[in-house]
Amino acid sequence: MEYFIFFFSALVVVLAGTRLASYGDILATHTSLGHTLVGVILIATVTSLPEISSSVSASLIGSPDLAFGNVYGSNAFNIMIIAIADIVQGPGSLLRMVRESHILSTIFGIILTIISIMAIIMAPYQMFEATIGWISSFSFFIIITYIMAMILMVRYENKFPVPFEQPSKLGNHTNKRYLVMETAVKFVIMAILIIVAGIQLSLNADIIAENTGLGQTFIGSLLIAGATSLPELVASIAAIRIGAYDMAVGNVLGSNLLNIMVIAITDLSYFPGSVYAVVSQQHLLTALTTILLSGIVVIGLFYRSKRSIMTMGWDSVLILSGYLMMLYILFKTSV
Repeated sequence: MEYFIFFFSALVVVLAGTRLASYGDILATHTSLGHTLVGVILIATVTSLPEISSSVSASLIGSPDLAFGNVYGSNAFNIMIIAIADIVQGPGSLLRMVRESHILSTIFGIILTIISIMAIIMAPYQMFEATIGWISSFSFFIIITYIMAMILMVRYENKFPVPFEQPSKLGNHTNKRYLVMETAVKFVIMAILIIVAGIQLSLNADIIAENTGLGQTFIGSLLIAGATSLPELVASIAAIRIGAYDMAVGNVLGSNLLNIMVIAITDLSYFPGSVYAVVSQQHLLTALTTILLSGIVVIGLFYRSKRSIMTMGWDSVLILSGYLMMLYILFKTSV
Protein backbone atom coordinates (compact mmCIF):
# COMPACT_ATOMS: atom_id res chain seq x y z
CA MET A 1 0.00 0.00 0.00
CA GLU A 2 2.86 2.37 0.81
CA TYR A 3 4.30 1.87 -2.67
CA PHE A 4 0.93 2.54 -4.33
CA ILE A 5 0.45 5.78 -2.39
CA PHE A 6 4.05 6.74 -3.17
CA PHE A 7 3.59 6.37 -6.92
CA PHE A 8 0.11 7.93 -6.89
CA SER A 9 1.48 10.96 -5.04
CA ALA A 10 4.31 11.13 -7.57
CA LEU A 11 1.75 11.16 -10.40
CA VAL A 12 -0.14 14.05 -8.78
CA VAL A 13 3.12 15.98 -8.41
CA VAL A 14 3.96 15.40 -12.08
CA LEU A 15 0.57 16.59 -13.35
CA ALA A 16 0.31 19.56 -10.97
CA GLY A 17 3.96 20.54 -11.48
CA THR A 18 3.47 20.70 -15.23
CA ARG A 19 0.53 23.09 -14.85
CA LEU A 20 2.39 25.08 -12.19
CA ALA A 21 5.15 25.87 -14.67
CA SER A 22 2.61 26.92 -17.29
CA TYR A 23 0.81 29.27 -14.91
CA GLY A 24 4.15 30.61 -13.66
CA ASP A 25 5.05 31.40 -17.27
CA ILE A 26 1.90 33.50 -17.65
CA LEU A 27 2.50 35.36 -14.37
CA ALA A 28 6.11 36.04 -15.37
CA THR A 29 5.09 37.35 -18.77
CA HIS A 30 2.15 39.52 -17.73
CA THR A 31 3.52 40.96 -14.47
CA SER A 32 6.69 42.84 -13.50
CA LEU A 33 8.16 39.78 -11.77
CA GLY A 34 9.77 38.14 -14.78
CA HIS A 35 10.76 34.50 -15.17
CA THR A 36 13.78 34.67 -12.86
CA LEU A 37 11.93 35.94 -9.76
CA VAL A 38 8.91 33.70 -10.42
CA GLY A 39 11.27 30.72 -10.49
CA VAL A 40 13.48 31.78 -7.56
CA ILE A 41 10.68 32.89 -5.23
CA LEU A 42 7.20 31.61 -6.17
CA ILE A 43 7.83 28.21 -7.72
CA ALA A 44 10.90 27.48 -5.57
CA THR A 45 8.90 28.12 -2.39
CA VAL A 46 6.08 25.80 -3.47
CA THR A 47 8.35 22.99 -4.61
CA SER A 48 10.50 23.21 -1.43
CA LEU A 49 7.61 22.76 1.02
CA PRO A 50 7.85 18.92 0.96
CA GLU A 51 11.49 19.25 2.10
CA ILE A 52 10.41 21.53 4.94
CA SER A 53 7.69 19.12 6.06
CA SER A 54 9.79 15.95 5.90
CA SER A 55 12.85 17.53 7.54
CA VAL A 56 10.92 19.08 10.43
CA SER A 57 9.04 15.82 10.94
CA ALA A 58 12.33 13.90 11.03
CA SER A 59 13.72 16.38 13.56
CA LEU A 60 10.67 16.13 15.83
CA ILE A 61 10.85 12.33 15.93
CA GLY A 62 14.55 12.47 16.81
CA SER A 63 16.02 11.57 13.39
CA PRO A 64 18.01 14.68 12.43
CA ASP A 65 20.25 12.66 10.09
CA LEU A 66 17.23 12.02 7.87
CA ALA A 67 16.50 15.75 7.89
CA PHE A 68 20.05 16.76 6.94
CA GLY A 69 20.34 13.98 4.39
CA ASN A 70 17.08 15.18 2.86
CA VAL A 71 18.27 18.79 2.61
CA TYR A 72 21.79 18.17 1.29
CA GLY A 73 20.64 15.33 -0.92
CA SER A 74 17.85 17.49 -2.36
CA ASN A 75 20.29 20.31 -3.10
CA ALA A 76 22.70 18.01 -4.91
CA PHE A 77 19.78 16.45 -6.80
CA ASN A 78 18.46 19.90 -7.69
CA ILE A 79 21.76 20.88 -9.30
CA MET A 80 21.61 17.61 -11.21
CA ILE A 81 18.17 18.70 -12.49
CA ILE A 82 20.01 21.37 -14.52
CA ALA A 83 21.82 18.57 -16.36
CA ILE A 84 18.53 16.73 -16.99
CA ALA A 85 16.89 19.96 -18.18
CA ASP A 86 19.88 20.49 -20.48
CA ILE A 87 19.12 17.16 -22.17
CA VAL A 88 15.48 18.20 -22.68
CA GLN A 89 16.53 21.62 -23.96
CA GLY A 90 18.67 20.17 -26.75
CA PRO A 91 22.23 20.74 -28.08
CA GLY A 92 24.37 23.32 -26.33
CA SER A 93 24.60 24.27 -22.68
CA LEU A 94 21.36 25.33 -21.01
CA LEU A 95 23.30 27.79 -18.84
CA ARG A 96 24.31 29.88 -21.87
CA MET A 97 20.61 30.58 -22.50
CA VAL A 98 19.74 32.10 -19.11
CA ARG A 99 20.51 35.41 -17.42
CA GLU A 100 23.78 35.98 -15.57
CA SER A 101 21.74 37.06 -12.52
CA HIS A 102 21.55 33.36 -11.57
CA ILE A 103 25.21 33.66 -10.55
CA LEU A 104 24.04 35.70 -7.56
CA SER A 105 21.64 33.03 -6.29
CA THR A 106 24.20 30.27 -6.93
CA ILE A 107 26.90 32.05 -4.91
CA PHE A 108 24.48 32.71 -2.06
CA GLY A 109 23.65 29.00 -2.12
CA ILE A 110 27.35 28.20 -1.77
CA ILE A 111 27.72 30.69 1.12
CA LEU A 112 24.72 29.22 2.98
CA THR A 113 26.03 25.69 2.50
CA ILE A 114 29.46 26.70 3.83
CA ILE A 115 27.84 28.20 6.94
CA SER A 116 25.99 24.94 7.58
CA ILE A 117 29.20 22.93 7.05
CA MET A 118 31.03 25.14 9.56
CA ALA A 119 28.23 24.47 12.04
CA ILE A 120 28.56 20.69 11.69
CA ILE A 121 32.36 20.80 12.01
CA MET A 122 32.48 23.23 14.95
CA ALA A 123 29.44 22.06 16.94
CA PRO A 124 31.29 19.25 18.77
CA TYR A 125 33.69 21.92 20.11
CA GLN A 126 31.17 23.91 22.13
CA MET A 127 33.62 26.75 22.76
CA PHE A 128 33.23 27.74 19.08
CA GLU A 129 29.42 27.60 19.01
CA ALA A 130 27.15 29.98 20.89
CA THR A 131 23.55 28.99 21.51
CA ILE A 132 20.44 30.94 22.39
CA GLY A 133 18.37 28.47 24.36
CA TRP A 134 18.68 25.27 22.34
CA ILE A 135 19.18 27.09 19.01
CA SER A 136 22.64 27.39 17.47
CA SER A 137 23.96 30.81 16.48
CA PHE A 138 24.75 29.31 13.07
CA SER A 139 21.01 28.93 12.45
CA PHE A 140 20.57 32.67 12.97
CA PHE A 141 23.44 33.31 10.54
CA ILE A 142 21.68 31.15 7.97
CA ILE A 143 18.36 32.97 8.41
CA ILE A 144 19.98 36.42 8.16
CA THR A 145 22.01 35.42 5.09
CA TYR A 146 18.91 33.98 3.38
CA ILE A 147 16.92 37.18 3.96
CA MET A 148 19.85 39.23 2.64
CA ALA A 149 20.01 37.00 -0.45
CA MET A 150 16.32 37.51 -1.20
CA ILE A 151 16.60 41.29 -0.82
CA LEU A 152 19.68 41.57 -3.03
CA MET A 153 18.22 39.33 -5.74
CA VAL A 154 15.01 41.35 -5.91
CA ARG A 155 17.01 44.59 -6.03
CA TYR A 156 19.25 43.20 -8.76
CA GLU A 157 16.26 42.19 -10.89
CA ASN A 158 14.74 45.65 -10.43
CA LYS A 159 18.06 47.34 -11.26
CA PHE A 160 18.67 45.22 -14.38
CA PRO A 161 15.21 44.28 -15.66
CA VAL A 162 14.74 41.99 -18.64
CA PRO A 163 14.55 44.18 -21.77
CA PHE A 164 11.80 42.04 -23.24
CA GLU A 165 9.98 39.08 -21.76
CA GLN A 166 9.03 36.43 -24.29
CA PRO A 167 5.24 36.10 -24.50
CA SER A 168 3.67 33.04 -22.95
CA LYS A 169 3.33 30.09 -25.30
CA LEU A 170 -0.09 29.48 -23.78
CA GLY A 171 -1.54 32.37 -25.71
CA ASN A 172 -2.53 35.95 -24.97
CA HIS A 173 -5.67 37.25 -23.34
CA THR A 174 -7.58 40.40 -24.10
CA ASN A 175 -8.13 41.26 -20.44
CA LYS A 176 -4.69 41.24 -18.85
CA ARG A 177 -5.89 41.88 -15.30
CA TYR A 178 -8.47 39.10 -15.49
CA LEU A 179 -5.86 36.73 -16.95
CA VAL A 180 -3.41 37.44 -14.11
CA MET A 181 -6.08 36.95 -11.42
CA GLU A 182 -7.39 33.76 -13.01
CA THR A 183 -3.88 32.39 -13.40
CA ALA A 184 -2.94 33.28 -9.82
CA VAL A 185 -5.93 31.28 -8.51
CA LYS A 186 -4.98 28.28 -10.67
CA PHE A 187 -1.35 28.64 -9.53
CA VAL A 188 -2.45 28.45 -5.87
CA ILE A 189 -4.62 25.37 -6.56
CA MET A 190 -1.73 23.55 -8.25
CA ALA A 191 0.57 24.66 -5.42
CA ILE A 192 -1.76 23.13 -2.82
CA LEU A 193 -1.90 19.87 -4.78
CA ILE A 194 1.91 19.76 -4.96
CA ILE A 195 2.27 20.52 -1.25
CA VAL A 196 -0.19 17.81 -0.16
CA ALA A 197 1.12 15.20 -2.61
CA GLY A 198 4.74 16.15 -1.92
CA ILE A 199 4.31 15.77 1.85
CA GLN A 200 2.61 12.39 1.35
CA LEU A 201 5.41 11.43 -1.00
CA SER A 202 8.07 12.19 1.62
CA LEU A 203 6.14 10.36 4.37
CA ASN A 204 5.87 7.19 2.29
CA ALA A 205 9.49 7.50 1.22
CA ASP A 206 10.37 7.55 4.93
CA ILE A 207 8.39 4.33 5.49
CA ILE A 208 10.02 2.67 2.50
CA ALA A 209 13.42 3.85 3.72
CA GLU A 210 12.94 2.15 7.09
CA ASN A 211 12.28 -1.17 5.33
CA THR A 212 15.49 -1.10 3.27
CA GLY A 213 17.97 -1.47 6.13
CA LEU A 214 20.37 1.13 4.75
CA GLY A 215 21.64 4.03 6.83
CA GLN A 216 19.64 7.18 7.42
CA THR A 217 22.26 9.35 5.75
CA PHE A 218 22.19 7.41 2.47
CA ILE A 219 18.41 6.98 2.46
CA GLY A 220 17.86 10.63 3.33
CA SER A 221 20.30 11.70 0.62
CA LEU A 222 18.85 9.46 -2.10
CA LEU A 223 15.29 8.20 -1.68
CA ILE A 224 13.70 10.92 0.46
CA ALA A 225 15.72 13.65 -1.24
CA GLY A 226 14.70 12.34 -4.65
CA ALA A 227 11.06 12.13 -3.62
CA THR A 228 10.91 15.63 -2.16
CA SER A 229 12.81 17.03 -5.18
CA LEU A 230 10.33 15.58 -7.66
CA PRO A 231 8.28 18.83 -7.70
CA GLU A 232 11.42 20.79 -8.67
CA LEU A 233 12.24 18.27 -11.39
CA VAL A 234 8.76 18.28 -12.90
CA ALA A 235 8.33 22.07 -12.70
CA SER A 236 11.77 22.70 -14.24
CA ILE A 237 11.28 20.22 -17.11
CA ALA A 238 7.84 21.70 -17.79
CA ALA A 239 9.35 25.19 -17.81
CA ILE A 240 12.00 24.06 -20.32
CA ARG A 241 9.32 22.65 -22.62
CA ILE A 242 7.52 26.00 -22.80
CA GLY A 243 10.78 27.90 -23.30
CA ALA A 244 10.92 29.49 -19.83
CA TYR A 245 14.61 28.70 -19.26
CA ASP A 246 15.18 31.36 -16.59
CA MET A 247 12.21 30.09 -14.62
CA ALA A 248 13.53 26.50 -14.77
CA VAL A 249 17.02 27.41 -13.53
CA GLY A 250 15.64 29.93 -11.02
CA ASN A 251 13.38 27.24 -9.55
CA VAL A 252 16.34 24.92 -8.94
CA LEU A 253 18.67 27.54 -7.46
CA GLY A 254 15.92 29.20 -5.42
CA SER A 255 14.92 25.85 -3.96
CA ASN A 256 18.52 25.26 -2.88
CA LEU A 257 18.55 28.57 -1.00
CA LEU A 258 15.31 27.76 0.79
CA ASN A 259 16.44 24.21 1.56
CA ILE A 260 19.41 25.47 3.60
CA MET A 261 16.87 27.56 5.50
CA VAL A 262 15.21 24.21 6.29
CA ILE A 263 18.35 23.28 8.24
CA ALA A 264 17.85 26.32 10.47
CA ILE A 265 14.17 25.37 10.87
CA THR A 266 15.25 21.84 11.74
CA ASP A 267 17.48 23.25 14.48
CA LEU A 268 14.55 25.28 15.81
CA SER A 269 12.40 22.13 16.02
CA TYR A 270 15.12 19.96 17.63
CA PHE A 271 14.60 20.74 21.33
CA PRO A 272 17.35 18.58 22.98
CA GLY A 273 19.99 21.09 21.83
CA SER A 274 21.99 22.16 18.80
CA VAL A 275 21.11 19.78 15.97
CA TYR A 276 24.54 20.29 14.39
CA ALA A 277 26.20 18.51 17.32
CA VAL A 278 24.34 15.23 16.79
CA VAL A 279 24.25 14.76 13.01
CA SER A 280 26.70 12.56 11.15
CA GLN A 281 29.86 14.03 9.64
CA GLN A 282 29.02 11.90 6.61
CA HIS A 283 26.70 14.70 5.45
CA LEU A 284 29.78 16.79 4.71
CA LEU A 285 30.38 14.72 1.57
CA THR A 286 26.95 15.60 0.16
CA ALA A 287 27.28 19.24 1.19
CA LEU A 288 30.75 19.59 -0.34
CA THR A 289 29.54 17.88 -3.52
CA THR A 290 26.74 20.44 -3.74
CA ILE A 291 29.31 23.24 -3.47
CA LEU A 292 31.41 21.59 -6.21
CA LEU A 293 28.39 21.22 -8.52
CA SER A 294 27.32 24.81 -7.77
CA GLY A 295 30.82 25.98 -8.69
CA ILE A 296 30.43 24.24 -12.06
CA VAL A 297 27.12 26.10 -12.53
CA VAL A 298 28.86 29.45 -11.86
CA ILE A 299 31.56 28.63 -14.42
CA GLY A 300 28.91 27.58 -16.93
CA LEU A 301 27.02 30.84 -16.42
CA PHE A 302 30.22 32.83 -16.96
CA TYR A 303 31.73 30.86 -19.85
CA ARG A 304 28.49 30.13 -21.82
CA SER A 305 29.93 27.37 -23.96
CA LYS A 306 28.12 26.38 -27.17
CA ARG A 307 29.82 22.97 -27.40
CA SER A 308 27.81 19.80 -26.83
CA ILE A 309 28.66 16.29 -25.68
CA MET A 310 25.78 14.01 -26.71
CA THR A 311 23.38 17.03 -26.75
CA MET A 312 24.61 18.09 -23.27
CA GLY A 313 26.79 21.06 -22.42
CA TRP A 314 30.17 20.21 -20.91
CA ASP A 315 29.04 21.75 -17.62
CA SER A 316 26.04 19.40 -17.46
CA VAL A 317 28.29 16.40 -18.13
CA LEU A 318 30.50 17.40 -15.19
CA ILE A 319 27.44 17.97 -12.95
CA LEU A 320 25.99 14.55 -13.77
CA SER A 321 29.35 12.82 -13.27
CA GLY A 322 29.93 14.51 -9.92
CA TYR A 323 26.46 13.61 -8.66
CA LEU A 324 26.78 9.94 -9.62
CA MET A 325 30.22 9.76 -7.98
CA MET A 326 28.75 11.18 -4.76
CA LEU A 327 25.98 8.53 -4.72
CA TYR A 328 28.54 5.76 -5.24
CA ILE A 329 30.72 6.95 -2.35
CA LEU A 330 27.69 7.38 -0.06
CA PHE A 331 26.48 3.89 -0.90
CA LYS A 332 29.89 2.31 -0.27
CA THR A 333 30.16 4.02 3.10
CA SER A 334 26.60 3.05 4.11
CA VAL A 335 26.60 -0.70 3.44
